[in-house]
Amino acid sequence: MNTIIAAFISELTNRSISFLIDRHLKPTPYKKDGIQRLQWMLLRVHLMVEEADGRCLTNLARLKQLNIVRRVMHKSYYMLDTFIQHVPEQVDKKEQDVSCSLSLSKLRPAKEVCFTTGSKYGTENLEEMLESLENTIAGMSEFLIFLRNYPPMFRQPYSTYLLMEKCMFSRQMEMAQIINFLLYEDDPGHFGILPIVGPGKVGKTALVEHVCRDKRVTDHFSHVIVLHNNEFREDNELKIRDGCRTKHQHGDSKEEKKLVIIELVGTIDEGAIRRLYSALIQCSILRGSKVIITSQSGNIINIGTTYPLNLKFLSREAFWYFFKALVFGTAYPEEHPKLASLAMAIFDEYFDQDTDKAFGGPFIFLNKTAMGLKSRVNAQNWNKILECFKNNRQKNEPGFKKRLSHCTMNDDHIILQRVCDSTQYCVVDNHDRIALVNEEAPKITLHDILDGTGSVRPSKFDILVWESHLPPYHKYIYSCQILKFDCSVNKQGPKRKFLS
Repeated sequence: MNTIIAAFISELTNRSISFLIDRHLKPTPYKKDGIQRLQWMLLRVHLMVEEADGRCLTNLARLKQLNIVRRVMHKSYYMLDTFIQHVPEQVDKKEQDVSCSLSLSKLRPAKEVCFTTGSKYGTENLEEMLESLENTIAGMSEFLIFLRNYPPMFRQPYSTYLLMEKCMFSRQMEMAQIINFLLYEDDPGHFGILPIVGPGKVGKTALVEHVCRDKRVTDHFSHVIVLHNNEFREDNELKIRDGCRTKHQHGDSKEEKKLVIIELVGTIDEGAIRRLYSALIQCSILRGSKVIITSQSGNIINIGTTYPLNLKFLSREAFWYFFKALVFGTAYPEEHPKLASLAMAIFDEYFDQDTDKAFGGPFIFLNKTAMGLKSRVNAQNWNKILECFKNNRQKNEPGFKKRLSHCTMNDDHIILQRVCDSTQYCVVDNHDRIALVNEEAPKITLHDILDGTGSVRPSKFDILVWESHLPPYHKYIYSCQILKFDCSVNKQGPKRKFLS
């Protein structure tokens, strides 16, 4: 009798455990069906966005509608990638031992994927996203009809990652808003002022530079003048004339139209804004021209003649779409499941660290990280980079920096672990400078320092953190120093020494 009871209890326990595993750890067929629907609907939305991106859209209302669709697409891709489990055991060994190539892949149906048990999204989130995509697709029918009225862009077809390396990512609506302002005819004797406000490294200068290179703008203005707040004074009308850069000259035009771009750096108080506005009013060459003012300070919106453009960082989901395209290029992430899982872990680790986001800005840092991942495409190297990101979180905590205050360390520095040596850290001054036009930038880059391919010095030295491939092609230079930390921490704090 005892044997029967023990067998019954054992069988009941096994079935209960199996039920709990099936209920909580294995995805239900309902969730699998939902994810497959999400994949197919995302494909439809992606094709719509690509078709719209290939057209020369000028209508702001249509661009706003496209921007909403693009945000839904980015959020859906991020959710889809968190649902998909990229770490099947059968490919772990192969991708750890053999370096694979993220090369061009033939178009074929997606492979069967595994699903994660630890996703931050649940079934309710999935249903909400599916409903949002269905509404988006239904609302795009009219949009696609109107899209045929806009001419296609005359360019060779680019893959997504190539287009991102040549153009500003997800700023089409902002560009159209600025161009519409510039081409709008003001009342005679007046000029328009457009304030552009946004945090540092958000892309204000790059956005304005792209607008200035648009053919419609170069045909409309005879001169483009770029000034900084330390160059603009009430009595420098002659200096403005001498400093202009001619984009196009209308030989038969009696009145030249000029575009003046003023870049205000640092904190701007109300008094400085009033003096700037007074100087603009007294500057006679601006009659009939346009002015764009960029600044991190919201005070400049008071002197604008139109609604200001508030430039914000893109969403986390949009940056993941950008980062994934840079890392994998034309390859499908599903074909490299372990690498795709590591890429998303690295991305999430970066965005969970506020300190790193203040350094360089998301666009610069994600570009540099993608460069580091593509330099050695294997799971072992990517795991090292992920561990470095996790260690950077601890090293950049205020408590750790406080223990290093007597070693010239403070909150104005970022500590980055070297991939080549886990005991060495690159301590970077969190204040950059942009190289002058004819200035030769340092040969050694941040990637060389972290990867171990560049020689280091015992004292402080300058490094090139990022050379932009987008206009105006800025080169961002930082000062850094290599320190070696002993992982053991005693009462006096962690041991450290300068690398000699």
